[in-house]
Amino acid sequence: MSKKVNLILILILSLFLINSTFNDTQSKILIDSDTIANIAEEVSNSVVNIDTSLEVKAEEPKEKSFNFEPQPEAGGGSGVIIRENGYILTSYHVVKNTDKINVTLRNGKKYEGKLVSKDSYSDIAIIKINENNLPKARFGDTNLLRPGEWVIAIGSPLGLEHTVTFGIISALSRHVGVTFGAAQGAYKYIQTDAAINPGNSGGPLVNLNGEIIGINTFIIGRNAQNLNFAIPGNYVKEIADKLISEGSIKHPYLGIKMTRLEDEQIKTESIPKDIKGAYVVEVVPNSPAHLNGIQPGDIIQKLDGILIDDPTKIAEIIRNKKVGNKIHLKVLRNGEAKIIKLLIGDLPDEEDLTKEETEDKEKK
Repeated sequence: MSKKVNLILILILSLFLINSTFNDTQSKILIDSDTIANIAEEVSNSVVNIDTSLEVKAEEPKEKSFNFEPQPEAGGGSGVIIRENGYILTSYHVVKNTDKINVTLRNGKKYEGKLVSKDSYSDIAIIKINENNLPKARFGDTNLLRPGEWVIAIGSPLGLEHTVTFGIISALSRHVGVTFGAAQGAYKYIQTDAAINPGNSGGPLVNLNGEIIGINTFIIGRNAQNLNFAIPGNYVKEIADKLISEGSIKHPYLGIKMTRLEDEQIKTESIPKDIKGAYVVEVVPNSPAHLNGIQPGDIIQKLDGILIDDPTKIAEIIRNKKVGNKIHLKVLRNGEAKIIKLLIGDLPDEEDLTKEETEDKEKK
């Protein structure tokens, strides 16, 4: 055999070995007609349907009637079993302000659920049913995700239990304003084109290993298509574990509402164009920021020496601090730089904070 032929054979063998090693390292999964069905069948055992009701007193009729009785308001969503002894994870907005929570397993068994803990800011709640030896879900590592990866959503859209949809991760690290929860600036959503509809909230978004990598929570707009979002699995697991073990969550809190420094502020307030920072729009009454002198119109330029060019950077830094930690803010006020020291506070419950802000505005 000639040297040329030997060289070609060696090259082919080398490429084969490299390709095999690459495939083993990446743990690639071949998708055929059974792949999605097998994954969905396995994961669906840990997915539950949640029906809720709220007893609302009917208004007294003007004319005499025999129908003066409380009327229940129905709602619902999805959930996922995360502990074998009956702990179920769902979205807080699914079970918020409800009197009854009914849980249906995939095998059709029904249970009365109890809301044992919740975190309104992350929109995560834990409910409990009296049952053991339940099939629990597994969590994957959100840090390993890449746009374009296949994902599966499982839940009860519009009450249609255990509906399975298939798609990809469209994007990662999305900051998106939502109508519930207040932590959207503190973590970044997973965007997916896997179909999600009302009722999917609280259900899992899973990878092709059958691991939870997100909890489906909301969609954007009625006219938009395939713009669906999930809370990252790593964050969900962290919050859920604390809710089960401690009963509540302490969130680091400053009490400021900020925006990017826009051209409008630069022009109206005569701010030099090269100035960067987060513009303080509002300071929450009695918050750490308020008690330590932060004012609307301040421009936060540094936090503990870190340059700030976007409000979301402050949210991310604060989230990784602990309640009681001391921080230093460099702010620009009326052209003068100031250093303000403050202790990070404990974020009040969202409902209490909203009520306090409303009362404060009414006083003004």
